[in-house]
Amino acid sequence: MDLGLGIVAIFNALIVKVAVMGLGAWVLFKLYRAERPKTGRKAWVTLPIKEEPDLRLLKWSLILFYVSEVTCGVEVYVILESNPWLAGVHAFVSSAGMSLFALWAFLWVDKRLIRYGQKACLINRVCKGCTIESELGCRYHKTVLLAATFIAFATLLPLFAGVDAMPADSTRYILPFDSMNQWYDSTLVPWLEANVEAYEPGGAAYVLPTEMLFIEFRVLPLMALAGILAGIGLLLRRKELLGMKVLVVSVGGFAYAFSELVLIKGTDDIIIASLSHEIAEFWFLVAVVEFLRRTYPATAGEVLAAPGANPTLAAND
Repeated sequence: MDLGLGIVAIFNALIVKVAVMGLGAWVLFKLYRAERPKTGRKAWVTLPIKEEPDLRLLKWSLILFYVSEVTCGVEVYVILESNPWLAGVHAFVSSAGMSLFALWAFLWVDKRLIRYGQKACLINRVCKGCTIESELGCRYHKTVLLAATFIAFATLLPLFAGVDAMPADSTRYILPFDSMNQWYDSTLVPWLEANVEAYEPGGAAYVLPTEMLFIEFRVLPLMALAGILAGIGLLLRRKELLGMKVLVVSVGGFAYAFSELVLIKGTDDIIIASLSHEIAEFWFLVAVVEFLRRTYPATAGEVLAAPGANPTLAAND
């Protein structure tokens, strides 16, 4: 009686995931064209890569994000079952993408708002005079150390989570329609068993493999812990800005692992966890698109004109 499970899985695979992969490909295509403007092409956003080289971090984080989606897509649409190697690659690449995104976000906010360690540092309104160049260092040095230590302890939490393979449980999705369930079991299940090699009643073909859970709940948290300890070491040596960057990269990578811990172990249902995972990815892409449109907008109706041509006329063509 896995009809209910099948309906949810189809919704996730054919609607939500298709939307994520489609939007991800569209964003990368638009970014590619924004970096390579051509005559007569209508602009989407204006990316000042030369003036803001940090934008490359955002671009590569989105590329890694899409690579992780492709590996997941191969499982869903090609081999029709979970694969330990692809799941492991998905975990590593997703974590790396989040690390780059976190670093880009930190640098963007720092350069425009915080200006850490500079005369115009936002925190200077509280400090009433920056001491970062003195022996005292930043007045909030110990506060950052305490926060970093707290996150370091947080990286230990996933180590207590189990890493045994988690198959889908179809009993949670049994529909309250006996006739429909009987029709599915007597008609569609035999056809699926005869024609779809990877199909297994009860959802056993969809499983979170041990290898993937081991990477997400053991390897990635320990890598983040090592990075956070390195960042703390740099802070203690008064290499403030470099230490902050290392901390941000490490916390970004850990954020992915921790989100998986919350979704998988918090729900104890890999179908709901997977659906929530895809919805969160879609929300992330929509947020990135909205941010780029608002922060780096092209001139309304702007079309790149040929040298010497009237851009107004070009826009009206």
